[in-house]
Amino acid sequence: MMDGASLGIGLGLALLGGLLIALSGRRWGLCPFQHCPALEAGQRVEFTVANKRYTTLLHSVDGETLLLTPPLERGIPVSFEAGSFAELRLTTPAGVFEAPIQFIGRQAKPEPRLFARVAGRWKHTQRRRHERVLLPDEVNVAIRRAGEQWIGWARDASVGGLRLIAPAPAPLNAQVRLELPPALRGITDSDAERTARVVACDRAPTRHGYAYQLRLAFIDE
Repeated sequence: MMDGASLGIGLGLALLGGLLIALSGRRWGLCPFQHCPALEAGQRVEFTVANKRYTTLLHSVDGETLLLTPPLERGIPVSFEAGSFAELRLTTPAGVFEAPIQFIGRQAKPEPRLFARVAGRWKHTQRRRHERVLLPDEVNVAIRRAGEQWIGWARDASVGGLRLIAPAPAPLNAQVRLELPPALRGITDSDAERTARVVACDRAPTRHGYAYQLRLAFIDE
């Protein structure tokens, strides 16, 4: 017969094995492939279907399923047939990640959503030269260009530049003047005013509707 010590060891090993299986299953559900980026609700994502690029938001992650807010065309949500593939591009503070995805369904109510799964390995295609800091709150930034002034809000910032949402677009390589609040001066290691160059400008969905996302690189010292 099995003595008490052997029985205790056996039960302990069984519990440990069950815990490891549970943890590995949770990791698989959150990130089924190696070198995955951090996936967070509200992240801006881009995906390409038939050589056409769309920009939208990651609504949430349910196990291995990505729930995406449908992009809009002329104010109408765009959907894709189940089984079709796309190339997903995700920009994070750690860099740019890309992976193939497959659309597996959609819903119209209570809110429109696209369901997709990651269909291949994530590729870390671009690393940040400077570490970017995600901002937990919307930090207002004054923007001046060509005699006009807007108020935008920063999404993240680094010593080399920042990403912000603006109410109006700006052409690539245009120079803008920024008035940085105290909350950003320590992150950017700069004074209250900086000059930056527009390196990207995209139409972007926000909680308030659609605006423009500007990626800016500082060009002054």
